[in-house]
Amino acid sequence: MNKDIQIKLLQALLDEITKRYDYFIQSQNETIRKTYEIAVKDHLTKLYNRMYLEDYLRRLIKMSKRDKAVFQILFIDLDNFKPINDIYGHEKGDQILKEVADFLRQKFRDYDIIARLGGDEFCVVLEEEIDQDRIEKIREEFEKTFSQYNLSFSYGIANSKELDYSKDEDNIIKDILKLADERMYKQKMQRKGWSFFHQPN
Repeated sequence: MNKDIQIKLLQALLDEITKRYDYFIQSQNETIRKTYEIAVKDHLTKLYNRMYLEDYLRRLIKMSKRDKAVFQILFIDLDNFKPINDIYGHEKGDQILKEVADFLRQKFRDYDIIARLGGDEFCVVLEEEIDQDRIEKIREEFEKTFSQYNLSFSYGIANSKELDYSKDEDNIIKDILKLADERMYKQKMQRKGWSFFHQPN
């Protein structure tokens, strides 16, 4: 076998090895990407899940401690969602939750973190101080979009300025989520025509 043929065969072999290697790397990267998506995303809405939210908050808290960076938590709980499941069934309810997720994606920026905490509870992390009028306008649009189902939402906002940074990060996360949740619940009770301290019979 002459030298030219040997070189061509070696080149062909090398090309084949390179193709197979590239395919292997591509497959590995795709597997890693899919595994990561499963780990950090809610399976129904494809929003981030609580695990990712808490991990992201840890990073923000470290930045806030170091640079005094301000961020806010917007805690959202749907109003009148249960009747949708009762009247139309859970399959329709799941579809509405997907539509709610799409609505939230459209109303917030790409780099705002939107998570589904479970059920009909959502959380948005904003690396800024959001104007409450903006949230009210978003709610008005939400009510128009889902008027067929009489769907709305209550919300609570908590600011990183309110946090006690002498605590460890896990307790700081608990504090800010609890604060936003309590404010959301207070608003929900008021929107139902109850005072915050009213206890139904």
